[in-house]
Amino acid sequence: MENNSDLLLQVGDAIKDLKTFSEISVLNICLLSGCGIIKDSDDNTVEKIFKHSDGSLHQLFDNTVVLQCIYKKAKPVFLVPTEDNINYGIYMWDYSSFNKSIKVETQCYAILSMLKLAEKYVEIYPHLSQLLIYCSSELYEFLSSFMRDENGLFVDVKNKTKSYDDKINLKINKNNIKLANQLLVFNALLYLTKLYNSEIYKKYSKELNIERYRSEISNIYAFLSNSLDQIISLPSRQLAQYINILSDCIELDEDNERIEDYKDTIALLCDELINRIKANGEVEKGENNFIPVSFYTNIRCANALINGYKSSQIVKFLDFSKKIFEYVLSYYKEDLSLFIKDYDDKISISIRDIAETLKHLEQMYIINKTEKYLDMILNFYNKTVKTSNIMQNDIIVTRDFEQLFENMNVTTKPPVLLRSVRFNNKNILQVKPSKYVNNQYALYSSYIFLNLTEALD
Repeated sequence: MENNSDLLLQVGDAIKDLKTFSEISVLNICLLSGCGIIKDSDDNTVEKIFKHSDGSLHQLFDNTVVLQCIYKKAKPVFLVPTEDNINYGIYMWDYSSFNKSIKVETQCYAILSMLKLAEKYVEIYPHLSQLLIYCSSELYEFLSSFMRDENGLFVDVKNKTKSYDDKINLKINKNNIKLANQLLVFNALLYLTKLYNSEIYKKYSKELNIERYRSEISNIYAFLSNSLDQIISLPSRQLAQYINILSDCIELDEDNERIEDYKDTIALLCDELINRIKANGEVEKGENNFIPVSFYTNIRCANALINGYKSSQIVKFLDFSKKIFEYVLSYYKEDLSLFIKDYDDKISISIRDIAETLKHLEQMYIINKTEKYLDMILNFYNKTVKTSNIMQNDIIVTRDFEQLFENMNVTTKPPVLLRSVRFNNKNILQVKPSKYVNNQYALYSSYIFLNLTEALD
């Protein structure tokens, strides 16, 4: 066992790496990949923003592809230009691999992740900050205009067009309306409104009616306020997701009345979630569904109860979060630094599950200051991220962005968070990352990593 100060430094470095991986992954997916419906080439806002900069990050700006939406899935390999395809930027991905499903979650976590970076870059890369806010607004415009059903609710869609030249043909998925997605759009709008009112972007937003955003926020809030009976009956996984998003809203909203409502709702939903926890700490799927949730959904539920404790200081929420995690810990193999059920032959862990786990371990350390959680964070990170190649990385990842994007010229693959990594239980040294990126998972995980706390002491 290393001393606490050494562990803290190592965990701090691991978290810095996760944040760096996330930044690079978000920039590649959202600004460079072309993995979505591309905005018309006559849009010169990027050029206007870059014109006022000092010329730094020219590789990034010169190759930015403004997207209206982001597709669900792709093989992250750079496009090889031919006479038959249009290459809008040298870092675009091969569009023959694109799954053209467009998820509400993907749009929202792209917005949230970009805005998180925009806040970070406001002093060091102000024009990149402006670019990220602009691209976020484009994603919301598409979400608002094309991803609604006849009742105005946000739904997933799929682009049925065959090539970039075809007219957009969207098919709405009317059977997949999620209340958590409505709240997620609300959350993204809160953040977008906050940043659009900052000085750094006002000169580029004259044509936008910001009051429209505020009106949309009010409409979604009214709908969700009248849907509490349906919300409390959600499956446990979605219930936990709803609690976690509401907790994010508390941090972003400036309306004190709404904030108090969020806290009351979180407490109510946490009480419902507690009713679904079995004696051994395992969570059931729903209020009348006693089948256990998937393994990592337990961790998501434990995270939700920690958020409930943080917003209300109700100790039982923390106690039940610990009870869930005690169940999860019973499957932790210390020598392998993985959670493994005895009957698992091959262990596949998604980047989303990795992010939820690291987030929970960090929260548990912050609350308890117990050294074992530092050990687990470091060991789990080393196993699932650092040595697994789940961060596709054919070049040295550096925090010097100008050097990074210049170095990307020498590879065929962008540095991006892949969907998952597989371990062979019989030979744990056999590690195989997936070949695809699930943009929903990658952006969701990036947003979690970008919100981790570096200074855990």
